[in-house]
Amino acid sequence: MVRAFLGIAFFCLLGLAGCATLSVAPEAAQLPWRDKTFSHDAALVTVGKEDLFRLDAELLALLKGPELLATSPQYRLKHLMSLIFGADLKGFGYQPGHSTAAEETWRLRRGDCLSLTVLAYSAARAMGLDAQMQEVRVPVTFDRRGQLDVVNQHVNVLFRRAHRDLRDSQAQDVVVDFDPGFASRRPGRLLSEDAVLARYYNNVATEYLAQRRYGPAYAHFKAAILADPSYSASYGNLAVLYLDAGLPAEAEQLLQHAVALGDTADVPIHTLHQLFVEQGRTAEARRLERAIAKGRERDPYHWIGLGVRHLEDGEIRAAIDALERARAIATGFDEVHRYLAVAYWRAGDGSKAREQIAQLAKSGDKVGLAMLRRKIQGALQ
Repeated sequence: MVRAFLGIAFFCLLGLAGCATLSVAPEAAQLPWRDKTFSHDAALVTVGKEDLFRLDAELLALLKGPELLATSPQYRLKHLMSLIFGADLKGFGYQPGHSTAAEETWRLRRGDCLSLTVLAYSAARAMGLDAQMQEVRVPVTFDRRGQLDVVNQHVNVLFRRAHRDLRDSQAQDVVVDFDPGFASRRPGRLLSEDAVLARYYNNVATEYLAQRRYGPAYAHFKAAILADPSYSASYGNLAVLYLDAGLPAEAEQLLQHAVALGDTADVPIHTLHQLFVEQGRTAEARRLERAIAKGRERDPYHWIGLGVRHLEDGEIRAAIDALERARAIATGFDEVHRYLAVAYWRAGDGSKAREQIAQLAKSGDKVGLAMLRRKIQGALQ
């Protein structure tokens, strides 16, 4: 197994406001459950909310000393990160594709962004810090698991009033992100513990689905929907399970609902389009195609994601075209300047690469700038 050491990004924020998520899900009884088909056993879901956020007893004792709790939020945050992740912040490995509860993440010394977010949030809560988990939108990336293409979503932790600039009397919020490649200073959607629990169940269920272990996959998808009915991914992924099991009508019902839930339903709408095509429902498929194309046209995340994929495939000119399109329709996206600088550098255009580095420096993204300089390694000096 290849272990990538963590790169932890810190961003200070002013005036961050979270987005409230309204549940528009149908009553659970109205959903097309197929408990008999999948021999549903709720006991297969062995991690509850308390289990997900429970800390190792020894770690908890280190976090709750009375002298430590009397210190400033700024000091406690620094101590928390050093204690858990090491003085050089390289004490943990980043392991995508497998989510774990806080105790297990601490024991394994590795985890994906959800696992590390849960651990950091739980530790912050024990230390009396005002922490909040949030979901941040990032360019779409895919992870192939067996016959499935899984879209990775991203979460991180917001610490309120945990930084104080000596030049400014006001305390600022701090975002701690465990994957600086996705890191962004833009506000995310604040997540409740139930919402994070749903995402954990969905991740576990997806692992089971990739292994074609339908019983535990179904149990965890159902638990995810019951934990947070507003989370569209659980409906879309359960629909994939239904399609695999020969239940297209029930799958379509779930996909239609996932699409209706809103802006994070990229995968369900594509799955629904594929279903229409396979069933010969040409008119409906074309309507979805138009909706997909219209959404992409003004979606900077689409163009950023496309640009990143072209970079990974070595298609540098196509990457530049996509990233320039993103830059033209959006402002404040520091990652666009990071990726464009790399793309222009690989294309041999040092002048334009330097322009993007200068733009990144103006934005104040010190973490992204440091990453970029390490990547290019002084080639543009």
